Amino acid sequence: MGAIPLIIFEDEDAYVEGVSASPKDIVGKMGKHEYDLLASSDAYVFIPGPVLGSFSHRLPRETVASSTAYGDSWYRAAAKAKLRGVRLAFGYIGEDAPGILGKSVDAIVTHQLKSALADSAEIGKKASGLSAAFSKDAEVTVKTAGSDLTFRLTGVNEVDDGVVDASDIASENNVHYIPPGYVYAELDPASVSGKFTFAPTVTRFGLIKDGTIEFRDGQVVAWKSKASSAALGKLAAAASENARRASAVSVGLNPLLKYGYGQNAHSAGVIGIRTLGVNFTTNNGSLSVGGKTLVVRGRL
Repeated sequence: MGAIPLIIFEDEDAYVEGVSASPKDIVGKMGKHEYDLLASSDAYVFIPGPVLGSFSHRLPRETVASSTAYGDSWYRAAAKAKLRGVRLAFGYIGEDAPGILGKSVDAIVTHQLKSALADSAEIGKKASGLSAAFSKDAEVTVKTAGSDLTFRLTGVNEVDDGVVDASDIASENNVHYIPPGYVYAELDPASVSGKFTFAPTVTRFGLIKDGTIEFRDGQVVAWKSKASSAALGKLAAAASENARRASAVSVGLNPLLKYGYGQNAHSAGVIGIRTLGVNFTTNNGSLSVGGKTLVVRGRL
């Protein structure tokens, strides 16, 4: 298609060894040559490594945080360069996926790649409507079986329809996912009250098969799970005070992506609530904004 590509491969063993052996004052920092590379590029395709069972489990948590501290500066540089980027989510799927998701690596990756063929224009239309509804101070209600959650939005939204256009460049939302498909909206943490019951959600402590999280005045005050009580308890215990609040809501828009294939938040009709450092999702919830219903039992 006329592109002149430059491919950079990061080997995991070399990365772990480098992080462990390097002087602390240079770990997690970008060099001038990488900033120059971003400034001189038009497009960027990122294939990540497996997030489960990857280097994050081979290094102390503090070291993982410091070694990836370049993230914000990378995105600022990419935005300044007006870079158009895409993140291929199948790269997150590792050899431990069958034990966590109950499906083979090939089945998950193949499904994600097929889901990449969803009509981006149609996703964009639905995203535009949702984003318009998710306006500042809009009152939102999320209902699932046995739970009811209410909160107020801040008006800060992000749309991922798989196409990085001029408006994305202007808003610095210039890296999208493949497979695409979600609207993400920040919420006022202090406005969150009620309970949210979620479906199976993958976390750094493994798959949490079920659970309910309760909020009062924006703060997580209780949590319970029938099948994954220990994992949910560890997640809550490890969360910082700031993470013990809800920060965002998302609605999935991809009609080809099924729930349980590694990108649940992008599946059409899936509602996500971010808290405890995780985007907890449900594929059977209902969502209304200002009294108008936008999602009914997992359907847009």
